[in-house]
Amino acid sequence: MKRMFLLFIVTALLFTFVGCNKNTDDEINSNPNAVLNSVNLSEYAIIYSESDYDYSKRAAEYIQSEISNRTSLALPIRKDTDEDIYEYEIVVGETSREISSRLNADTEGLEFSILAEEKEIALEGDYFIIAAAAYYFVDTYIVGYEFSSNVPKEVQIHEPITKNAKNYILLIGDGMGENHTRLYEQMQIPENQNFSDNENIFYGYLLPSHAYARTESLSGVTDSAAAGTALSSGYKTLNGNIGRDKNLNDVKLITELASSLGMSTAVMSTEGQTGATPAAFSAHADNRGSSALIRQSQKELSRNYGTVINCGYDFYTKDRIPDIERVVNSVLDTLDNNEKGFFMMYEEAHIDKHSHNNDKENTFLALVRFNQIIAVFMEYAFYNPETFILITADHETGKLLPNEDGEFEYNSEEHTDFAVPIFAYGKGSEFFDGKTVENTQIPKTIANLFGADNFGDPETAGALE
Repeated sequence: MKRMFLLFIVTALLFTFVGCNKNTDDEINSNPNAVLNSVNLSEYAIIYSESDYDYSKRAAEYIQSEISNRTSLALPIRKDTDEDIYEYEIVVGETSREISSRLNADTEGLEFSILAEEKEIALEGDYFIIAAAAYYFVDTYIVGYEFSSNVPKEVQIHEPITKNAKNYILLIGDGMGENHTRLYEQMQIPENQNFSDNENIFYGYLLPSHAYARTESLSGVTDSAAAGTALSSGYKTLNGNIGRDKNLNDVKLITELASSLGMSTAVMSTEGQTGATPAAFSAHADNRGSSALIRQSQKELSRNYGTVINCGYDFYTKDRIPDIERVVNSVLDTLDNNEKGFFMMYEEAHIDKHSHNNDKENTFLALVRFNQIIAVFMEYAFYNPETFILITADHETGKLLPNEDGEFEYNSEEHTDFAVPIFAYGKGSEFFDGKTVENTQIPKTIANLFGADNFGDPETAGALE
């Protein structure tokens, strides 16, 4: 009798388990109250371009994930070269579908385009900009568990959605003057060494706000230690000083400020962690050569605040550049867990190093590598619109100038006092647009966006010029 009773209970539990799973599957594949262009959303498949590197694939995966999160629908996702043919499609990137050929919008900068037809909706954006299109599409049209939305049936051109920032990313091209960024107009990466998107522009020029920063230190023409300290603290100092003012007093770093506000922080560079720029954002020392003191100071910062310090990625091959991209994304994933946001500094150190040697070919490779990492950060910003990004340099190296034929050539092996470019994106970037500022104003403005009004040297505090 007991066995029969137990068998009844087990059978009932199995029936309940199988029944529950069946109902869950049914629920996942139908939501009659989610309607896109008069079609039940469950009827759509997501198609992405196989030829657009991985940007379109990630954008398609983002759309699929967000639709699942918002509506409980699991839409199929396929490459445009797959044989499966669906009646209704959301097409992502420049695919072989006919709607992609008809979506031929004239976009500029960070603009992207969207087009709907009777049975298809298409999104396009160059390279990483497709991420902005994917976010816009989901945020605008997939607005909840129950909705009825209509994508217009004529080409729409839009700009990325931005929101008040809580994440701040400062990207530094060591030694990168404006003419360095113009090398894209004159040079091409060798085909057998191509680790790029095949871009023909430095990505900073796509950003909406452009400005310049003056770089002189209290010693005159700056070194990377004083320039790094200016960018990390808002204090001008003497060459060689790391995180200290002219009197060798410690000054608060923006990483320390952000950490004290509960934000996560990280410092990354393609050179070692005791290099002048990463050290300036993570340590205090009298001399940039004091490696033991810098390491000890960095350990204290990591111990006190959990600051991630991850450096030493000097790779130049198609096989290894993705390694840097994966590490950057891993650090971003770690920082992204903090609801209060984060501050991160990333440096491409080898523009400077190769410029000291007047090695234009390898300088260009370092710039291309920097461009690829900028794309990683911009893609993150498009999926996380509460993000502010600023790209600049600590100084110019090599006095790169056009010759009589208009080709850029080095005229020095040293640092110069040339103003360096600023490119900015996100809420708050408009504060810089069209201005020339002291480099110390960059961290002061970022700190002000944090909500900290008194950061940096009070003697040079004030509005942007």
